[in-house]
Amino acid sequence: MKWWQCPPRRYHFELCREFLEGKKKERILSMEMDRLCAFLKKHYLFCNLVGISIFLFFFELGNRGFENKDVSRYAEMSREMIQTGNWMTTGYHDTIYLSKPPMLMWLIAIFSSIGHQVTPFTARIPSALAGLTGVLMTYYFVQRFFHRRTAFIAAVILATTQKYFWHCRIIRTDMIFAVCITLALYFFYLGYKQKQRYYVGFYFSLVITFLTKGPLGILFVMSIIAAFLVCRKDLNAFKRMKWRWGFGLFILPIGIFCLILCVKIGLEPLVATLKREFLTRVNDPISHSEPFYYYFVKIWSDFLPWSLFIPFVVVYAFKRWRDGDELGIFMFCWIVVIFVFLCAAKAKSSRYMLPLYPAISILMARIIDDTLAGKIVKPLWVRLFAYWIIRIMAALAALLLVVCPSYLWNYSWIGVILSLVVFTTGFKMFLSLRQRYKLIHMSLVICIFTIILGWGMFIHGLTRYYENESLGAKLTCTLEKELGGLRAYDIREFHIANSFRDAINLNLNVSVPLIKNIHDLKTFLGTTECHPLCIIEKHTFENVKNTIMDNTLSTLDVHTKEYQVTLVFKRNHQKIY
Repeated sequence: MKWWQCPPRRYHFELCREFLEGKKKERILSMEMDRLCAFLKKHYLFCNLVGISIFLFFFELGNRGFENKDVSRYAEMSREMIQTGNWMTTGYHDTIYLSKPPMLMWLIAIFSSIGHQVTPFTARIPSALAGLTGVLMTYYFVQRFFHRRTAFIAAVILATTQKYFWHCRIIRTDMIFAVCITLALYFFYLGYKQKQRYYVGFYFSLVITFLTKGPLGILFVMSIIAAFLVCRKDLNAFKRMKWRWGFGLFILPIGIFCLILCVKIGLEPLVATLKREFLTRVNDPISHSEPFYYYFVKIWSDFLPWSLFIPFVVVYAFKRWRDGDELGIFMFCWIVVIFVFLCAAKAKSSRYMLPLYPAISILMARIIDDTLAGKIVKPLWVRLFAYWIIRIMAALAALLLVVCPSYLWNYSWIGVILSLVVFTTGFKMFLSLRQRYKLIHMSLVICIFTIILGWGMFIHGLTRYYENESLGAKLTCTLEKELGGLRAYDIREFHIANSFRDAINLNLNVSVPLIKNIHDLKTFLGTTECHPLCIIEKHTFENVKNTIMDNTLSTLDVHTKEYQVTLVFKRNHQKIY
């Protein structure tokens, strides 16, 4: 018998082997933890940015209903897309909707297909993810050419800007459209300056841009690139943009999409839609007609709380252009081309400026970072004003941090005491950190922290305010608790506006048929083949109740502060569970 076959020795050998394997696993785990800690230490700004962005864009994202100033039309089209299985031609209340390409509806339908229902959360996920992508790509782009601190400041400014932040949380095409334009310009510049493989991302971004809002985004991108290359006197760069396979990446999916549309609906409606949306809106808009100075006024409120830096961004961008700074010239062309086009177009809306915000944020971050680093900023007075603006914003932020606890506690003694504690703790922390870091650094940190906290409080307050104001949710609850649920009735609508219909259909997750005249309404309510229930707006019901009501019918009002509807149904109907 060998020595390892001896039972006692074999037993001890097994113990030693298990002990050594346990030590090896511990070493591997320790090495992995060390690598994770090293990564977090090296990329702590990026990790902080991810956490900040997720909080800003996803905090209570689905807690507001569809009626609260969102465009529920896109959500309703996505619901119909899932229900009918027709993913190529977008339908809206039994009509073909061609005003916008289907990219947003596709994305909503993809996320909603998991639960087979379009919810406020799944409908807003595409905009939130687009906003997150824009912020993270801004960080990646800027850190390729500047310090990571500059990239972090640029991304945080973009994420906390009022208009950008809000459009990441609503159901519109504008955020996806703006981010795709931004990505196309980022990828172009990276391909122009570094590696040509980035042009793949450039052409892919153009495809998504076209499928989101038509050819306007392509016009923006190519005009900016042309202006930049003219300023740089480098038109030969067009030849280096990999046009051969670039056209394949772009033309093939767009051509297939347009061909399928032409087969399904015909060429004439498609051309008429392009003419109406692309030309008529610019020259002779039906809505959103504003004077030429509209954007000069709106940008101050839309870029809050960083608006005070805007005049210095203009001066700084012009100076960078005069000095021949290549990235400065690119940002200058980016801002000027889009802004001039928007001012020249007669159709105007503040959300159309969203593609400008990344460029403005990058230039603003360069001014702030140069101020933090004590570098010479030309003109010199730009640095001086930037220094004092940061201090003023920090003072206002500190004041808000003291006042907010009292406000949250309804000015009770608990709130006052909490405010005093916050003030004392913050003042001591400020004094201690002032000795270790520069004062201007701490001022910027206070500004960023307060802005993030403020947006979180705003969203929470808005959610609490509207939590009982969702007509669709109240209607669903009433049908379930008071009338026996959806299975108990044959539900129809009478003279309901599209916004009402969208809210009702989305919350009930069915396409409720619409009754268009009084005769059909009386016939429906008088039927004995089913248990009829009709949803009528309150003011419309007051006008027709003498015509339709009889002894067999009952009514039930469902209302919020903004909306009122009346349910008309058979009186003697029993609940069915």
